[in-house]
Amino acid sequence: MGDWKTIITIGREYGAGGRTVAKLLSDRLGIPHYDKEIITLAAEKSGLSEQTIRGPEQGSGKTLLSWFLPRGPMSAYDQAILAQANIIRKLAEEGPCIIVGRGADYILRDREDVLNVFLYADQADKLAYAMDTYGDRPEEAEQRVRQVDASRESYYHYLTRAKWGDLKRYHLSLNTSPIGKEGGADLIVQYAKLRRAKLGL
Repeated sequence: MGDWKTIITIGREYGAGGRTVAKLLSDRLGIPHYDKEIITLAAEKSGLSEQTIRGPEQGSGKTLLSWFLPRGPMSAYDQAILAQANIIRKLAEEGPCIIVGRGADYILRDREDVLNVFLYADQADKLAYAMDTYGDRPEEAEQRVRQVDASRESYYHYLTRAKWGDLKRYHLSLNTSPIGKEGGADLIVQYAKLRRAKLGL
């Protein structure tokens, strides 16, 4: 689909299928998708280690805007997020793509060609994903789901000062449990086409 012009960002709860849906969209639309690759690219560009990008220390509470103001040295957390933000902007400038997580909806908020999606799932499916993927016992799966979602929520709030998963911040919010990952990808494509037509993009 060489005429595809939309950048898609995917926020997601753990086990909702963000990576899978991104891959499905990438295959169908013929555009690249980025998830953990952003960590590698950010490390290469910034000179920070992948470990620093992936798991930085607790930050100081600044938002992206404040990083461009002369307020002294940045923490490792600030540097890691800024490095990823720079990569996300660069990828968006290169053309249509799918970007998973990392507050991309906020980072690209000034672009009209961006469609922001949030994926969530029923708790039972999230637990099943953890048990199938990691062999967790039910109590371990519950802890994993809780910790990962809490980490994503904390990261998003630190970056944006807004609530992660707030439906008003996204163009489309989808529960992947009733429709599956394939169905989720189908709906995102349909919505994106309708939105492009409406906006004349």
